[in-house]
Amino acid sequence: MDSIKRRRVDAVDRLGDLPDCLLHCIISLLGSRQARQTSVLSRRWRHLWREVRCAVIDEREFADDQWERFEDFTDHMLSSLPAAVELDVLRLHLVSNRAGHCGDMFSDRWVRRGLQRFPATVDISTAHNGTVFWKPHASIAYSYAAAPARRQPDLSSKGLCAGGFTRRLTTLRLVGVNMAPGFVEGLGGYCPVLEDLHVERCRMEKLHVVASPTLKSLTVIDPHCNLAGAELKLAAPRLAYLLLEIPYDGRDCYCVAGAAAPELLSLADASIRLTDTSYGGQPNQRARKKRKLEFLKSMCSFLALIPNVTKLHLSGFPTTALLQEESEEFPMLHNLKALLLERCDLGVKLQALTSILSNTPNLEELELDNCTLLAPPFKKSKRKQSSKRRSSTTPVFWCKKLKSIELKHRLEDEPHMSKILSEISEGMLPAQWMHIKKSMAVV
Repeated sequence: MDSIKRRRVDAVDRLGDLPDCLLHCIISLLGSRQARQTSVLSRRWRHLWREVRCAVIDEREFADDQWERFEDFTDHMLSSLPAAVELDVLRLHLVSNRAGHCGDMFSDRWVRRGLQRFPATVDISTAHNGTVFWKPHASIAYSYAAAPARRQPDLSSKGLCAGGFTRRLTTLRLVGVNMAPGFVEGLGGYCPVLEDLHVERCRMEKLHVVASPTLKSLTVIDPHCNLAGAELKLAAPRLAYLLLEIPYDGRDCYCVAGAAAPELLSLADASIRLTDTSYGGQPNQRARKKRKLEFLKSMCSFLALIPNVTKLHLSGFPTTALLQEESEEFPMLHNLKALLLERCDLGVKLQALTSILSNTPNLEELELDNCTLLAPPFKKSKRKQSSKRRSSTTPVFWCKKLKSIELKHRLEDEPHMSKILSEISEGMLPAQWMHIKKSMAVV
């Protein structure tokens, strides 16, 4: 008797007793293929997936040899969405390159149909660059299935931004996407409420200005474009978070701060990572070195444009990018509280480190991760004069609010760590130095 009651309890459809709003939330956590498969569970579930405000198109839900099935499913799923449904999330993830030249044609159609549902979040990621071409702002789109000489305008895909289909877009994430010229420059007009922009491995003809009055978070990782001699200006007065990961080799590198670049007064959290991809044997070494120097100087100028930053992560910065050429000083950052220097060059005489500590008076946390002591001072005579000037006057103690110092280093660099700690302690009162938490780790 007890076993019969237990089977009856187990047979109760507890999931089916939930209200539709909760079931919509559960289904939205699935991929679109799995979400559609829930329609076979019962009559009540037959149309629930159509009411979900989330479209997740993921090629990984299909086997390697099922591209045609994936194409048919995506076309049917997007065309089956009710016209009254405005999407909260549109996500497209492609992993294969088997579509060849037709990939642009398929992905253009999918992106166009998805944007016509006024999504608040768009996330497009491709494993192979060129599979998706992002051009919602273009007045005339071209079919890239044909050869370049035979491409004809496709008037059916014009004016998605002008038609208001991006009026709800607050989050845009593009990975491995080809971007049409002019979109980022006119971002504020094309996406009037955009707050979060993530651009990674995207191919662009140019990237000179990122302009948006509403943008709060910006991530640019490994941009693929012709950047030689260009200047990138950020015109985003509300920007609070910034992540830049920029490779440079003296050919495809560019100045991040132009002469008329505006200050980013709202920026509080910034992470800038530089990677030198140059190697020996490259042609035009002299011209490459000149461009690299200009690029590194521009990074130091950019630091002066973020005076209110409170958390800063710098990676791959040599002294040329840390110290201004004329003053040989680090930009003044009064509000900086947490600083992480990763694989940065502090200088043979630690001139970069001492300048940083002098110009960050409210610093509380300092972390040095695999930093080196390689570059000599800019001009020895100037350094001698400045050191004499400091020794003849009352000493100025820096970082009065410093609470912790964390050093991560390789085993062979251990002798340099005591030199760094000694240099820091010389600019502090003995009582303050005793209360600072210090940690060292070999990595």
